[in-house]
Amino acid sequence: MNLIINADDFGLTKGVTLGILDSMEKGIVTETTAMVNGNCFDEGIEEAKRRGIKGIGIHLNLTWGKPVLHLNKVITLINDKGVFKKGYNELGKYSLNEIEMELKAQIERFFASGFQPTHIDGHHHFYGLYPQLMKIVIKLSKEYSLPLRFVNEEYREMYKINNIKTTSGFTSEFYGENVSEERLKGIILKYSSYDTVEIMVHPGYADEELNLISSYNSIRKKELDILTSRQMKAFIKEQRIELIGFKNL
Repeated sequence: MNLIINADDFGLTKGVTLGILDSMEKGIVTETTAMVNGNCFDEGIEEAKRRGIKGIGIHLNLTWGKPVLHLNKVITLINDKGVFKKGYNELGKYSLNEIEMELKAQIERFFASGFQPTHIDGHHHFYGLYPQLMKIVIKLSKEYSLPLRFVNEEYREMYKINNIKTTSGFTSEFYGENVSEERLKGIILKYSSYDTVEIMVHPGYADEELNLISSYNSIRKKELDILTSRQMKAFIKEQRIELIGFKNL
């Protein structure tokens, strides 16, 4: 079994970002994905460079924070406060042209950081909600020759037709009440018959900034502790699991 353990929300806050880097440096996390509109994106990228960590992809985002483009170019995507609307069901009402322009701008901003992204995925898996959004993200994945997170079996054929690299399996089960060492071991064993699997995780330090913007806060430290534990490292070795990154697909 080849396993990618990918930490979402790099760049969201300093605590989250440092926690993710620690989980990669000291634990079993192999990848992360950055929110380029996050409060700590630039600082996080510089810290990753300092530590020699390169496994960072792009966490495309349409549901949190401010857009990268000028507000007058993304009118249908924002609320009266100039930030992305939060209702996922509203995505189907957005201008598809504005969505594509904003997502492309996010990718370009990542490249401008001097980092080569490893892959693309999406905050709250937004592109799995509507076929028209999936088409846009597939198009961008193909344009930039980047692997794309697999989130919905419904679109498997679309990946194949467009020669998009992805994993044979994906799970977001390690979250909330499912965050425990035993549960993570069970999730890994559940997907042991797959060739390549991505497990989504959310490690981090719950700083004051995170408490103000996210309800998923203190449990991130619990994830971090599990993902850097000796027990999990030993389990990975005992099960002969190969920890890989998206570059290995």
